[in-house]
Amino acid sequence: MRIITKVTRNRNLLKNLILRDLKRRYVGSFGGLLWSIVHPLALLVSYTFVFSVVFGQRLNSTDGTDSVPIFIFCGILPWTLFQGTVIRCCGVIVEHTSLITKTVMPAEILPISIMLSELVHHAIGVFLLLVVLLFFYTVPASAFAILVYLPILLLFTQGLGWIVAGLQVFLRDTIQALQIVMFLWWCFTPVFYSLERLPQNYRYAVALNPLSIIVTGYRNSLLGLPQPDPLLTAAATAVSLAVFTIGALMFRQAKPAFADVL
Repeated sequence: MRIITKVTRNRNLLKNLILRDLKRRYVGSFGGLLWSIVHPLALLVSYTFVFSVVFGQRLNSTDGTDSVPIFIFCGILPWTLFQGTVIRCCGVIVEHTSLITKTVMPAEILPISIMLSELVHHAIGVFLLLVVLLFFYTVPASAFAILVYLPILLLFTQGLGWIVAGLQVFLRDTIQALQIVMFLWWCFTPVFYSLERLPQNYRYAVALNPLSIIVTGYRNSLLGLPQPDPLLTAAATAVSLAVFTIGALMFRQAKPAFADVL
């Protein structure tokens, strides 16, 4: 695809955009990138306190762990990567108006830089979780299976990122609608629960959500549970490829008008 060629030719620009985004997050702060470690660690500690100490909740063996915080954190990791990337991609073209209107650069690179920047923070979160599992529980061999679901998640996320980035240029209400959609999407994604805990009729409906398969596959891999149905994983992969392709095509068609609208 053309996008691969553009990324290859502009890899130095992409690298600079990623570094710029990572630095801008913590500009003026003493901790800098260290906050990328503190934030997920604080999240994990707070979940442990609320669910284990305050509510005293425990899971059974079918959930892969008796720790509610660990169970939830395994689901939050892929969801946060998805949500953070799509939300931030929505405004990335408008935020970089000067680059679009005053320089010659492939605008597709901007949403990609956002996704890769979020991926760095995601990797830190996964690393912290593996450290916790190693010291307090166990790291199953199936943990490597997240590398199967990560590309599916990235394709799906990048495709939607391109779509909302282009829409926001022409429809500035896109971000408002997107925030509502994300909240509803989160409710129908098994981040705080497993598909097996849903009634049978709801289970099939939620399973139609590609992120349900991705989040479940992520969690099951990290906790040593059986993988989702291969047919559902294949379907999620097909949907992700379709969304990625549609997003790339829509963005390419809309891109020539960006300079005029901005």
